[in-house]
Amino acid sequence: MCNESKIYYKSLDSTRLCGVFTVPKMPKGFVLMAHGITMDKNEWNNFYVEIAQDLCKRKFASFRFDFRAHGESEGLQRDLTVIGELIDIKASIKKIRENWKQKISIIATSFGAGPAILYTAQNPAIVSCLILLCPVIDYESTFLNPIVPWAKESFNEKGFKDLEEKGFLLLDGVFEIGIKMVEEFRIVKPYEYLKRITCPVLTIHGDMDSMVPYEISKKYGRPNEFSKFVTSNGADHGFVAYDDETGESEQSQRNKQIVLQEIIQWIEKWRMR
Repeated sequence: MCNESKIYYKSLDSTRLCGVFTVPKMPKGFVLMAHGITMDKNEWNNFYVEIAQDLCKRKFASFRFDFRAHGESEGLQRDLTVIGELIDIKASIKKIRENWKQKISIIATSFGAGPAILYTAQNPAIVSCLILLCPVIDYESTFLNPIVPWAKESFNEKGFKDLEEKGFLLLDGVFEIGIKMVEEFRIVKPYEYLKRITCPVLTIHGDMDSMVPYEISKKYGRPNEFSKFVTSNGADHGFVAYDDETGESEQSQRNKQIVLQEIIQWIEKWRMR
């Protein structure tokens, strides 16, 4: 039996955040889940809800939350920054640690990976293991000079002109990326922080990802001897089969189940490290 409860709480700069606890009786571990940009606490196709339910069946509690400017949390899109997301993670883990004093596992997807990597590098005594799903770990090759198709539609001559004139550009035509975060992209290098991490890291990435470079994850995704890199063969971003826009094809569902199994096994293996 799992108890699920939604809470509202403040980030370290008082931005109001929203999150959901999923807690079994007598949990044996705790997991924080950080979503990608333009998503929310449930992730695409409710993937984080499925992970939370699977974890709970195995006696792991979890907390998934909306980063600022996403979902039910406060904040303007154009004010979003990598550091803002980092302090949201810090506030969320602080909330978990009100009732859980042992180490915490972190799952981070896509854009949520960068802030999660920064947190883990800063707090090795708190994080038992880190799981990175199709992670953004190099802002240069993902956004500023994109080597995969997705960001090329936004980070181009028109986009940078909008950034100069309006202070933001549109990602996917809907999400405002502000000039402060673009400047962070030039400075912050998550892959450098990933190199410093000593806890076990599981990185899973589709080799047909059209949004986030697979090659970068393959290069940096196994930072130490305790880590593992897994290729989701033929998978696009979010582990869907290539050209499957709904994520409901048989192959996409098989991919998701494989990823879920890898996640559960990793957390079971390293929860007490």
